Amino acid sequence: MNKGIIRRLIIFGFLFLSVITFPKALYFQWREIDSAYYFEDGENLYVSLKVISEKSGRTLDVYNDTLIYVKDSKWNVFIFPQNSLAIINSTESLHFDPNDLKIIDGEIYLTAELMVKLINLELISNDSAVYLNLPLTQLTSIKTIIQKTDARIIIELSSSPDDVGIYPLVNKSGYLIKIKGAEIPNSYYYEEYNNKINYIKAYHYSPTEVWIQVKLNNSADIEELIEESRIILDLSFKDKITLPVLVLDPGHGGIDPGAVGPNKTFEKDITLKVAKKAQELLKPYSVNVYLTRTSDVYVDLHDRAVFSNEKGADLFISLHLNDYPQDTTVYGSEVYYFDFSESAYARRIAYRENLDFNTDKTLIETWVTDKENSLDESEKFANILGNYLNVNGVKLRGVYTAEFAVLAYTRSPAVLFEMEFISNPKVVDEFTSGKYVDVFAEIIKNAVIDFFGLK
Repeated sequence: MNKGIIRRLIIFGFLFLSVITFPKALYFQWREIDSAYYFEDGENLYVSLKVISEKSGRTLDVYNDTLIYVKDSKWNVFIFPQNSLAIINSTESLHFDPNDLKIIDGEIYLTAELMVKLINLELISNDSAVYLNLPLTQLTSIKTIIQKTDARIIIELSSSPDDVGIYPLVNKSGYLIKIKGAEIPNSYYYEEYNNKINYIKAYHYSPTEVWIQVKLNNSADIEELIEESRIILDLSFKDKITLPVLVLDPGHGGIDPGAVGPNKTFEKDITLKVAKKAQELLKPYSVNVYLTRTSDVYVDLHDRAVFSNEKGADLFISLHLNDYPQDTTVYGSEVYYFDFSESAYARRIAYRENLDFNTDKTLIETWVTDKENSLDESEKFANILGNYLNVNGVKLRGVYTAEFAVLAYTRSPAVLFEMEFISNPKVVDEFTSGKYVDVFAEIIKNAVIDFFGLK
């Protein structure tokens, strides 16, 4: 056979395949439906109402060819075939094309487009297949509030799920939440806490069921509240964690150098050295010390506060250096704690944490109460720190209130410590030599020991 004939046969084959129309496949919840339960007529795909009702967990009652009733616990529809009319949930009427419903040998078939409207499904269609899926509630967020002896986990959903079950984990401390009729937009969620809560992870057990695993480091009793689109778990820990928790926050880092002193000395480098030295000095004492960063990386201000909250901090110290290039002889330390206005703070938290004043009222009130209760302790530590500055011969310029963002979003007592002025060459020399790194780390250590009453 010569090449010309082969070429013509290939072209003919492509043309033949291009005009052939293959029947579409039908899927429900991503599983293929037997072709006996649907058929194509022209451009329409007709699907058995009985089969889809059964697979979607709905009851189908056919009284005669004048009335069809489909229902479940949340959805009901009356269909009047002779009038091409449907009444949905007793509130909405829908007129449809008479050709969208066919009754053949007593079996009722609807077009896929009409089916999704009447049975409350989602439709995905392409050239080769039609997919009918139940609309699933979305897992929108998981929020935690961690305190000394208890914790609250708030699971937000976009709508009411089909069912929620809460069970203890087998052979380890924690709980498993099973949510039917739900999905995770990004398929998977994982957050590690490493305090009372070890981690929380959410994943798909099936295409329509989400499992959330809450792994605890300590056994806890649980009280659960299941609302229409929210699941609240209140955990009361049996084994009390007695060691106080300190979070040191070395200011700036990564792409954010902070203030820049003589000889290109970066604030971010000094704050990290002091934080690491203070952590080292506190190792012999009964206190858990965490750093918001342990290397030269950028950490968002809000993320620093979130880190502290998730660690269940009892005290948060943000380390910084002042800068006043107009007068390079200025020196001394300043200590700040948060200035509080209840209404302004509530608005700030609602905005930053993406909370709603109505649906999240309790959560906002908890934030406000926690912050208000921490103010006296914040002021107390600020003054203790000031005293140790004076004892060590470091000039204290003052203890002040301010609305620094990193102080606003922490739930524990918190201060921002401007250790010295990086614009002063003598100060930079003392830090560069390591002397001031040791001095300020020692001051922080002594103030923390005093504040917590450590031995």
